[in-house]
Amino acid sequence: MKRSSMLSTLTLLILLLAAGSSRAQLAIYGMGTGGHESGPNVGNLSSPGTNGSFIAWGGTGGLYYDFVHLGPLHLGGDGRFILEHSGNNTPYGNKIEGGLGGLRADAHIPLIPLIPYAQADVGGVGTNNGTEPLLTTGFAYQVQFGCDITILPHFDFRGEYGVGNIFLDSSHPVLQQFGGGFVLRL
Repeated sequence: MKRSSMLSTLTLLILLLAAGSSRAQLAIYGMGTGGHESGPNVGNLSSPGTNGSFIAWGGTGGLYYDFVHLGPLHLGGDGRFILEHSGNNTPYGNKIEGGLGGLRADAHIPLIPLIPYAQADVGGVGTNNGTEPLLTTGFAYQVQFGCDITILPHFDFRGEYGVGNIFLDSSHPVLQQFGGGFVLRL
């Protein structure tokens, strides 16, 4: 490779990496979400101890802050709240509410308006298992995978899937969430 060609390639690479790390570090987001909880004593069941499930609809909102930039790879923290309620054939409906926070990694791909990310969160989540009037709250963890698609400068569309567990008294129901919404990078 010629020296001028090598220098041009290196200059282009530096410009692409700089463009990838010039994005805002702080962002807020909101999504419409559906939560699917499944496990023992979940849902409208005819006998205790039976595995069941329910779906609740609502929203998830939060913010993230990228505090480390390694070229196109960004590392940071995320905090979110979940509020999902929907009716079923019990008088109490289906409820999932909580707050989670943790670590996040994303990749700002140069010249492509996609930002894939993964994050691992822990916190507290309350549920009524679809069968009780009050929420029972327990420790929870969840891993989310998603992608932000830049629509306008500092404004993205987001699609996300998350899965984890809620640790209640004697059960550990699985919590899956699907969502779509918008991100505003400040």
